[in-house]
Amino acid sequence: MLTSDFVRRISPRGALGALLGVCLAALAAYPGDAHAAAPNKAKATTGSVSYGSNSLLGSYLAGHVARSARDSENAALYYRRALQKDPSNSDILDDAFQLDLASGEFESAKTLALRLIKRPGEAAIAYDFLGLDAFKRKDYAKADEYFRLAAKGTSPEEPTMKLARAWVAVAQGQADRAIAILSQPSKAAWATHFETVQRAFVADVAKKKAAAAEAYKTVYEKKPTNMRIAEGYARHLAVWGDRQQALDVLKESGAEETPLGSALAADLKAGRTPKLMVSTVDEGLAETFLGIGQVLASNNGVDAAQIYLRLALYLNPASEIAKLELAEIYGNLEHYHKAVAVLDGIRETSPFRLNAQVRKALYLNALQKTDEATALLAALAEKHPKEESVLQTLASIDSAAKRYEAAIPYYTRVIELIGEPEKRHWSLFYQRGIAYERTKQWAKAEADFKRALDLDPEQGAVLNYLGYSWLDQNINIPEAFELIKKAVRLKPNDGYIIDSLGWGYYIQKDYEQAVKHLDKAVELRPEDPTLNDHLGDVYWRLGRKLEAKFQWTQALSLNPEPEDVVKIKKKLEAGLPDEAGPHAELQTHPEAVPAVASEPQPQETANP
Repeated sequence: MLTSDFVRRISPRGALGALLGVCLAALAAYPGDAHAAAPNKAKATTGSVSYGSNSLLGSYLAGHVARSARDSENAALYYRRALQKDPSNSDILDDAFQLDLASGEFESAKTLALRLIKRPGEAAIAYDFLGLDAFKRKDYAKADEYFRLAAKGTSPEEPTMKLARAWVAVAQGQADRAIAILSQPSKAAWATHFETVQRAFVADVAKKKAAAAEAYKTVYEKKPTNMRIAEGYARHLAVWGDRQQALDVLKESGAEETPLGSALAADLKAGRTPKLMVSTVDEGLAETFLGIGQVLASNNGVDAAQIYLRLALYLNPASEIAKLELAEIYGNLEHYHKAVAVLDGIRETSPFRLNAQVRKALYLNALQKTDEATALLAALAEKHPKEESVLQTLASIDSAAKRYEAAIPYYTRVIELIGEPEKRHWSLFYQRGIAYERTKQWAKAEADFKRALDLDPEQGAVLNYLGYSWLDQNINIPEAFELIKKAVRLKPNDGYIIDSLGWGYYIQKDYEQAVKHLDKAVELRPEDPTLNDHLGDVYWRLGRKLEAKFQWTQALSLNPEPEDVVKIKKKLEAGLPDEAGPHAELQTHPEAVPAVASEPQPQETANP
């Protein structure tokens, strides 16, 4: 149940209760779209970790640590171990039960649920799961009784048990009663919308064409259009014989561009009659938990979302959207090995297979299995030579591994596939430009950077890269300053861009202006060796030689490039040479830009 208390008790930090209002309001968008999400960090999680001892206290603390790390499988193991040593501890029993659900240990969860309902106090979650278990076993009378008991501990505005009991009614041959239950308006708009979607599913399963059509039309006409609702509506239309309207719905909504919508459109054009989105009562009740799980996941309710998605898979093990959502949660938690295991459950013939395999490659790369990731993607590229996502992912992984020569052909193939580029394609030219620059092909790199700016002149990363490269080569100095100053205006908290501006002043021997910006750059990105090296240089020119050596030493500790290590060590030994250098003075001295003093924010741009 999605009551405040339920959500709060699922969270080890008690933080999800505050998300309840946001999550419930967001249910108006249910059902959500399955979409790919690449992991945003490179930190690898390689497998299970041993947290503690076998004592009661050790097991409990180990379970707590694992739970705090969102490692539900290990947490469940340690809480079960603690429960064996203290069987009467209600808190441990409750935690162990929830963690069993989150990790998919349903047999153990059932045993614990039966214990939970015997103790005094609220046991709504246990009744809920036991109701699902009875429903799955087709003991619908028992399921309804459990759901009724669960509803006692649930807010009357929260629809989960109302929906569950409606599906029980359908399973008992009382579809009209179920439709009537779901037609009663709820106090909250989000709940009414959610119940209307479920009413469409119920009517489809019960072969009530008019009721299903009315419910689908109601939710389909709400804007913005939801892709899964559009797909469900199209399936309904096709099954009832209106194939052309089904194709029209897919086209006008944009659903034909999604994996499932594309496959559905192909089936319709080939004269094949598709399945309904929900064909059985088990699939229908599973959709209830899938929808809530998606909303919780999108609103950072990770712990509760895992439970709901696991319950959806308990009722409908074939739900590939539930698997994709669960894999995404694991990926975002950096539990990449678990994400890979879930994705491996996507069948070979699934419309989501390609998406799942690309995502798997990203997770393998995050696990530092780069060769395995690129081999998987290369095989996909051979099988799907015109699939942009595969080629672009290959290029990105090769670039991240500094295999720029290997990355360039993949970027080029993607650029050739898109034909006439649009504004959104600027990053392809930018990334290929970086690869060209790193492989000493400056003419090609410069052309790509300029093309990227033609497509989108407001991209600070491109302005910075091109401007810095010109400064470094002592060419187009006035233009370079203009590009970098524009980049600073667009991204005033980007340490790399501020460093570029400071370095430009350094090259022009305006050390007072340079130190202001280089100081700020290091404040924003203290972990970057190049920025620390630059700050050391300007300190030396200002006669602050002890500070200069400190910054160079700091730069050395931050794992700079091998060629930079040699240069920094030479500076530590002998300092900088005199000021006679290769860079020309500006014919027109650049206008000073005040050093930025606002709070730093994470950025993704970097100097070449």
